[in-house]
Amino acid sequence: MLRPYRKLKEIFAKASISSDIQSILHWDMATTMPENARNHRGEQLAYLSKLRHEILSNDNVIDLIQKVDVSNLELNDLANFNEMKREHLFLSALPVDLVEALSKASATCEGLWQLARKECNFSLVSKSLEELINLTKQEANILGDKLNCSPYQALIQKYEPLANVDQIKNLFDDLKPFLIESIDNIIDAQKNEIFIPFNKGILPETQHAIAKFLMKKIGFDFTRGRLDKSEHPFCGGATEDVRITTRYSDVNPLSSLEGVMHETGHALYELGLPKEWHHQPAGKSRGMAMHESQSLLIEMQITRSLAFKKFLSSLLKESFNITGKEFSFKNLYKLGTRVKKTYIRVESDEVTYPLHIMLRFNIEKMFFDSDLKVNDIPDVWNDEYKKIFGIDVDNDTNGCLQDIHWYAGLIGYFPTYTIGALTSAQFANKLRKDIPDLDNKIEKGDFKSLIKWLKTNIHEKASFFSSDEILQKVTNSSLNAKYFKEYITNRYL
Repeated sequence: MLRPYRKLKEIFAKASISSDIQSILHWDMATTMPENARNHRGEQLAYLSKLRHEILSNDNVIDLIQKVDVSNLELNDLANFNEMKREHLFLSALPVDLVEALSKASATCEGLWQLARKECNFSLVSKSLEELINLTKQEANILGDKLNCSPYQALIQKYEPLANVDQIKNLFDDLKPFLIESIDNIIDAQKNEIFIPFNKGILPETQHAIAKFLMKKIGFDFTRGRLDKSEHPFCGGATEDVRITTRYSDVNPLSSLEGVMHETGHALYELGLPKEWHHQPAGKSRGMAMHESQSLLIEMQITRSLAFKKFLSSLLKESFNITGKEFSFKNLYKLGTRVKKTYIRVESDEVTYPLHIMLRFNIEKMFFDSDLKVNDIPDVWNDEYKKIFGIDVDNDTNGCLQDIHWYAGLIGYFPTYTIGALTSAQFANKLRKDIPDLDNKIEKGDFKSLIKWLKTNIHEKASFFSSDEILQKVTNSSLNAKYFKEYITNRYL
């Protein structure tokens, strides 16, 4: 009898729609919302969090789940039902007052973070962050008991289902010495390279126009999305309404472009999900590691390639009248593949980037393993950074205030970035075998076969399979750091 399952589909669709509304309000809060509206927005977001919790955690849902006869479900419906149970577990495990408190606390903390970041003063947000982390620890303890795992692992599984802290640590421990050795070798080799730094800016409105042109060219549908400006670049929005944001730089006029390409990878994934499964758990993206694999594949594997720089250089000259030796394809490629030790994660190169993530992963583990005090975060951050990069952090904005994640309650999210980078390299290895003339196509501005490959192999699989199952189906291998190591070696060494 399929009636209980059909009823569950209706209930989960309502919950998904409430999440869409919440996401649009988050986007508005980060882009155009008046400053003094934050408190009321916090109440609105808290109400929607409470509403979604009530929709999915009531006794009727439990009763329907128990009544479903899985023997009558087709494979896709069975996968959807399993995702329903997982989503229900995460929601129903938490008391509604904690859900509401987390939503309010994150909205408040995010606002104070913006001020603290601007003033380079962690103490302005420390008390609010302490409250938020304490609430997050309550959440983690409850979820850890339900999932029979550590509290920190439970938080990571909010963003990457089935993730394992020990496996992540082993991957990072394998990768770290390779990166540290490679970085010094690459920096030494690049000392003798002759390149021309950008000596003139590009107006923000022109940067915006270039970004929109490239987004359209790659395949972003502006009838189902938009590009805006925010303090921190992100991809958000709702079903069939994907919102990308970026920030513009006077120093490096193309840094916003790289950010936009990263977020476009996220957006293409969202827009490529199977329409017939919209608002169903299995129709959603397969965790943030898979999401990051898509953003990093577009940003790093594609738009930082020599072939893309040839296309970009011609585009800048012919369509935007941007000329000069600094905009030659060879110089753009050199600038795009410069490796240096920098403070800021989102402005770092792809070789040093995983080390930035390992720093955050180590500190997040300290929240749970050693009960790290919030007031000690700046000093611990600076010590960890010095151990990895050998450089002293000069201020809080370049240190523990640079990312929004902790101040928005997103503890456990960071590891997905590097898992995504490893996944991206593994996909790209197979992609280039399947499309041997990919670079020729990219150089001509032809991205159709690339997007078709991604849509068929990854986007349309949505959450019908686990991340590892998707990797196995596409690459015939579980996640393996060797592909990333080979990629870095081939491009840089």
